[in-house]
Amino acid sequence: MSLEYRQKGDLFEFDMLKCLRNAYFHNDCKECLDICPHGAFYFDRNKMRLNPNKCTNCSVCIGVCPTEALSLDFFDANDYVERLSKEDAMLSCKKDIPCLSVFDSAHFAAALLKTDRVSCDISHCQECELNRDGKVLESIKKRMEEGERFVRELGFEKSFEERAYKSDRRDFFKTLFGGAKEALSGEDKTSLQKPNKVPPKLSLLKQTLKPVAKEIKNTLLPTIYSFLSQKSINDSCDNCGECIQFCPTEALFGAKEGTAIWFMAGKCIGCGICIDVCKPEAIKNEDYIDIVKWIFDRGEELIEHTMEICTECNTPFSYKGGELICQRCREFVEEFSDIFKLASEE
Repeated sequence: MSLEYRQKGDLFEFDMLKCLRNAYFHNDCKECLDICPHGAFYFDRNKMRLNPNKCTNCSVCIGVCPTEALSLDFFDANDYVERLSKEDAMLSCKKDIPCLSVFDSAHFAAALLKTDRVSCDISHCQECELNRDGKVLESIKKRMEEGERFVRELGFEKSFEERAYKSDRRDFFKTLFGGAKEALSGEDKTSLQKPNKVPPKLSLLKQTLKPVAKEIKNTLLPTIYSFLSQKSINDSCDNCGECIQFCPTEALFGAKEGTAIWFMAGKCIGCGICIDVCKPEAIKNEDYIDIVKWIFDRGEELIEHTMEICTECNTPFSYKGGELICQRCREFVEEFSDIFKLASEE
């Protein structure tokens, strides 16, 4: 990838090709801009940009990015959660992470599922210089609550314990710049670090759930969670293919030689682009999702079309019954019907 698509600070990187706001003109995501305490993000011709001179590598913005377009050179949230021990975990900026805001709701959920006890130290957040107007702490709590609510709705009676971590600040630098960086640069790379259009945090959560899938008590979940989305397509779909073309994670894809559209909920990030580009408004969000299908990336057919050849333009089209005329030709005839009238008909 050309470096012109990556903006770097001293230890921070913004991959503009992963940014939803930059990928699709009408997307209105500005989570990083809203939470950044230093005003390091700005818009240039409707594209999100980073001002490296204002970025302090605080990591506050990383956990709010839906596509993980933001990253630190010295810390990887997915790698950190994946390496948590089963017995006990302490999440604290005073221990070995830059800020609790580096974690997304999916990270918090995975942490709860992986360990017997998870403690979160938010005792310093209220007075932290990064917590301007209280936005950062509010956002952290919101993500923690969503992750916990998701785990409990699956049937696992787990919750975060809020307690302060008491230790020398030197432990933070020792672990952060030593162990974490060594883990990222070592030869033991996990599948989560391979190039993937699906955000690694979703893959991490699904991988964490697979071993305990049989223990899930409630498999039909509401799609109220930021990382869950279920789609449907009604008969007004004309098989134009734009939803497939614009889907950033390939959650929507064609099948049966282009006559069917399939959906894989485990790849969907709920960006809403497919709904925006659908001219006949055939794509809808569903209220519930089968979590087992989501965990194991099971695809499902949303619609299959009967294709016929238009008698006017000889182009294949999705046949809905009646005359063998495609929608484009039908609309043309209706719009310009006056042109074809004979003078005797006036």
